[in-house]
Amino acid sequence: MKKWKEISLLVISLSPVIGALLLYNRLPDTMASHFGVNNEVNGTMSKNMSLLMLFLLGLLPPFLRIIRSIDPKKANFEKFPQAFEVTRFGVTILLAVVGWGIIIFNLGYDLDFKKMTMILLGALFAVMGNFLTQVKSNYTFGIRTPWTLANEEVWRKTHRLGGPLMMIGGIIAFIAAFLTSTAAIVVFIAAIALSSFIPVVYSYILFSRISK
Repeated sequence: MKKWKEISLLVISLSPVIGALLLYNRLPDTMASHFGVNNEVNGTMSKNMSLLMLFLLGLLPPFLRIIRSIDPKKANFEKFPQAFEVTRFGVTILLAVVGWGIIIFNLGYDLDFKKMTMILLGALFAVMGNFLTQVKSNYTFGIRTPWTLANEEVWRKTHRLGGPLMMIGGIIAFIAAFLTSTAAIVVFIAAIALSSFIPVVYSYILFSRISK
């Protein structure tokens, strides 16, 4: 079962580069690869470099497994298997959708990259936040600051705060995708930034209090 799960994830993550190879002759020699807040193209790559980028992104699922296996605290991963695997699956889906989006756009179809990215990131943050309280101390996954890694209590309390914050931030970011242009970007960035930054500051404050 585990073997088939890994194969399925790899197929999903590599599907954009496989699709790009099948559609190779229909893709332009110079491909749009980066987009601004108003969906304008502000970055390009050669077709072959774009395929290489999609291939490298497709290697993320096995790479995350490798990183987990060499983590100094890898034994702790057995205490939160669902949180890690759900996040790994979510990241895989996000990158695969973005990869296919790049291919579709370069085939000449209109695509709202801003809205798509905001929806995907918002959903991923909300899902990750829902599982974050389960995560035990490690060097690979979670809110890894010098202070959470130095103290188990700081880790636990920071994740108890950070999990709900990330989930709320993700929901707000998801909703922001459907607002008007300027408001959408402001609300999205604020939601993601605050839900990420507050736990970092909190971990420092908490560690300072405990260390006294």
